Amino acid sequence: MTWRFAAGSAVSGFWWFMYPFPAPGADPLVDLVAFHSPTLLAWFRGWYYIGPAVAVVGGATVAGAVWRTWSAGGVAAVEHGGPLPSWPIGPSDASPALVVGEVHHPVRPRPAADPQWLVIPERGLFTGVAVFGAVGSGKTAACMKPFASQLFGWRADEPARRMAGLVLEVKGDFCHQVRGILEEAGRGDDYLEIGLDGAWQWNPLSDGELDSFSLAYTIAGLMTQLFGKSKDPFWQIASMNLVRWLIELHRVYGRGWVTLQDVYRCAIDKDLFAARLAQVEDQVQGERTGITMAARDLVKLREALKKEKKPGWEWEPVAGKRYRAARDEALADKLEELEIPYDWERRATVQPVAQELADRVAAIRLWYDKDWQNIDKKLRTSIVESISSFLGLFDDPAVARVFCPQAPPKERRDAPAVPPAQDAPAGLTASPALRLRRPLPPLEALIERGTVLALNMPQGANPMLSRAIGVLLKMSWLQALLRRPARMAANPGWEPRPAVFLCDEYQQFASVGEEDPAGDEKAFALTRQSRLIAIVATQSISSLRAVLGQSEAWRALIQTLRTRIYLSLADDASADIASKLCGQVNRMKASYTVSEQISRAHVSPLSGRAGGGSGGVGTAKNFREQREPVFHPRDFTVLGNFAAICQPYDGSRSLPAQRVYLKPAHLPRNLPYWEAKAAGKL
Repeated sequence: MTWRFAAGSAVSGFWWFMYPFPAPGADPLVDLVAFHSPTLLAWFRGWYYIGPAVAVVGGATVAGAVWRTWSAGGVAAVEHGGPLPSWPIGPSDASPALVVGEVHHPVRPRPAADPQWLVIPERGLFTGVAVFGAVGSGKTAACMKPFASQLFGWRADEPARRMAGLVLEVKGDFCHQVRGILEEAGRGDDYLEIGLDGAWQWNPLSDGELDSFSLAYTIAGLMTQLFGKSKDPFWQIASMNLVRWLIELHRVYGRGWVTLQDVYRCAIDKDLFAARLAQVEDQVQGERTGITMAARDLVKLREALKKEKKPGWEWEPVAGKRYRAARDEALADKLEELEIPYDWERRATVQPVAQELADRVAAIRLWYDKDWQNIDKKLRTSIVESISSFLGLFDDPAVARVFCPQAPPKERRDAPAVPPAQDAPAGLTASPALRLRRPLPPLEALIERGTVLALNMPQGANPMLSRAIGVLLKMSWLQALLRRPARMAANPGWEPRPAVFLCDEYQQFASVGEEDPAGDEKAFALTRQSRLIAIVATQSISSLRAVLGQSEAWRALIQTLRTRIYLSLADDASADIASKLCGQVNRMKASYTVSEQISRAHVSPLSGRAGGGSGGVGTAKNFREQREPVFHPRDFTVLGNFAAICQPYDGSRSLPAQRVYLKPAHLPRNLPYWEAKAAGKL
């Protein structure tokens, strides 16, 4: 538009110089107008000089409109697009950023003479990135691997600032790619991998800062995700309650260390359950030396034994009209069977016990006697069966060696994460089955050291176990990040390092809490302050809905991931949802009307055909503004490989949805998409 005004001004100046307005006396008509109305003469003079400029601007505008209408926008065709600008970010930048890909025309699939880069700044990264794409569309090659390379390469030479991470996947190859990325960045020592054939052990219940209720709630939520939610909430509540008190019991029994194998074995073995509770009481309240009961209860016992014709036990009177017998487990079992109340006589402990520990043991005993034992026996069996199907996975020896390890010595629980091969004697590192394993340091410590933790458990071997461990590891890792704000408030000068959560095939590990306080949608929403960069990739929105159930929880999960990248989608439901999420715009639509008129119409009596006299045909073209999607659902299904539609969010505002062309890891960054496509490299 500027050049039109410039051209109009030049024409007006030229007209002013070459054809001046008639001077006084040169034209009688002009003199007459000047005599009667000087104001009208001034208007004539101004229009005389401005008219050429208006004619030039108006003519150019009309010509341009006609050209755009009939020549596809009037933009000169560019075969492969212009050269790409230089790469906009670097590993030494002050803050991390992510280059998604190159941008040409924002809506139409065609190259541009001046392409640009789509960059998500740091504030936008902390609000999450979701990648959706059908099988073979390039999620891993064009998104996950290049994104991991950019983020893990940022400040790679600064141990205090480089990023920590958690990598989850189901195929087994992405972990090796991440390891190669870290080695290229000089961070090979930061890579740490967990797997059945690995050299590290991890106990999902080892987080001492989480109370037993939180751990039980996590396990109950995972079982709900794996096996579905019952219509009756009693089963989920009862299962969670049982797991909670078993964890609490073993935390006292094992000096704070409990594994899922301990919980499973104690749940299915009622004798082991009772024995460990008794051992804990002996440790806290003193060793049991005898059994005491009231005189009236002793009469009930003797009458019952007389009817059964069984020998009794020797009793001696003690103070308070009570009677005492020596410690005998068979007597205790008989009293339990007959439901006759009794008390244990105990010897005082040698060393005093903290009151808090004694109160915890008393709470376990109260639940066991007044709650668990009052449930019908068949109902208790059903509750145990509902959790044993899941916890039984961890009683397998190969699984227990890795995920249910023995309690490490206290001095090694916080040991630095050094490669385990340094501790293994010669001859024991060749076979993974014989490799010495060592306990994984606390997840919070790994994050603050900048460790990239990867779970390498392909689903081809055991899909349920792979998903269960992945969800538990993800929840524990996110919980460690959620404790950061409290530490930041206590240490105002501390700036934590960013942490990256990379999850390929996210539908296998997604979990939502709905009305519950747990779930990814709540964790992602709360970890922005903790500097979490969540990048997840899944096949489609429909795959998330299938895993998360028919509720609307998937909407709550997607809205916490503000930047969304849609590659080629293969199902219509996901394409419809993506089209709606990208929004609508006002567009002018043309409509045509054709009419025909005939005068003196009649029907021929001979041929039976309609006819008439003179007639005419008319047509009309109307324009109407209407709302249409920026991208129609079909646009998402016909995208080529490594082409995507992106909804970017820069941390303060949502940018318009636009086409973006991703940069695969195997192609150079300065090679434009259209040239690579023409060369057959995509």
